[in-house]
Amino acid sequence: MKIDFHTHIYPDNIAFKTVSAVRERAGIDAYTDGTLEGLKRSMAAAGIDLSVVAAVATRPEQVVSIQQWLTAIRQPGIETLAAMHPADPLNSGQMKILRQEGFRGFKLHPDYQDFFVDDPRMYPLYEAIAVEGMFILFHAGKDRGLPYPVHATPKRIAAVHKAVPELCMIAAHLGGEEAYEETAVHLLGQNLYLDTSFVLRNMPATLRERLLKEHPAERLLFASDSPWADQGEELQFLLQLPYLTESDKEKICFSNAARLLGLEN
Repeated sequence: MKIDFHTHIYPDNIAFKTVSAVRERAGIDAYTDGTLEGLKRSMAAAGIDLSVVAAVATRPEQVVSIQQWLTAIRQPGIETLAAMHPADPLNSGQMKILRQEGFRGFKLHPDYQDFFVDDPRMYPLYEAIAVEGMFILFHAGKDRGLPYPVHATPKRIAAVHKAVPELCMIAAHLGGEEAYEETAVHLLGQNLYLDTSFVLRNMPATLRERLLKEHPAERLLFASDSPWADQGEELQFLLQLPYLTESDKEKICFSNAARLLGLEN
């Protein structure tokens, strides 16, 4: 099995508008139409068995409707992360319900949601998520087309890990696009996950090799960032890297994600 741990889709009625807006703002291509059916076609072509969909509530009042949609689209081959906005965080009871419904983690995007990832005011929320045995997939590094400052640099993510070590964290984009040396300094070898979304084929080859060889294979996750990268091209690129063993590739492409999603049994 192959699992893509970081993908994006949008409700059918806004997918075209949303994909077009991101393409224009960020100056990047899209490889699907941003719909659920478009993702499923991409998966079939790429040989991806399961995709994890991450959605971001940019305003607190969006959380309920986004969560309803995320619940509705779950199906064989499609898993979703839960939605939350830090300005109006869920309480422990709400998190428990999500956990009982099968949600294993949340997606947070510090740039879109306007918070610094290492703001101590966030730590009680992180601690509450950890108590529920859930994880957070953090957007990390810059987001093309969004203004500075970057709210989740590798150094800031490392500060969160030090302050709340019990929180299971995934830093997207191998710790942050164009922040690879900072990732090497602050995150390499730490007890947190890095996903490969968007940056895998775009980053300098020497840094890619260093990060993928020196960060434990047990804490790496294959991810494409579809529709902003082609799932098939990303997967095949990873599978041909000569310095990853077959065991490494199995962990990165399947078993690490299966463990986080509770799919092992």
